Amino acid sequence: MKKLGWLLIFACLAGCSNNKSLSPAETKILGKWQLTEFCVGPGDGSCAMQDAGPATTQVLDFKKDGSFIERTPQPGQFQTPIRSSGEYHLEAPDRIYFQFDIVSSLEPEKPWAWGYSITGNLLTIQPSVCNEGCVYIYRKI
Repeated sequence: MKKLGWLLIFACLAGCSNNKSLSPAETKILGKWQLTEFCVGPGDGSCAMQDAGPATTQVLDFKKDGSFIERTPQPGQFQTPIRSSGEYHLEAPDRIYFQFDIVSSLEPEKPWAWGYSITGNLLTIQPSVCNEGCVYIYRKI
């Protein structure tokens, strides 16, 4: 009888896990992505793509727990709308929401909804905070 009691307790604890299953889109974005190309438009509607070099590259690391970390080889040398770390979640097939850890007094504490797509091993992010038009393309590493 004592063994049956322990078995029931163990079964209850095992069934109370907080691990949620991830959607295919969530599984696809997990891992590290390195910036390969980007464009920041001058405000006239044009946006010429540029290769990311040593001073302009960055790595985005999307974690299973819904957090992300941005790493740059030379902090402060190249600014993108993605700032250091925070949380993310996917909504709809083409929207990613970023909640940044560091928020300035000019930015409200709300998630930013940006366009995104994954094609093969390429992740394209189009920030909504870029009025002049911006595109950032990352390759899975």
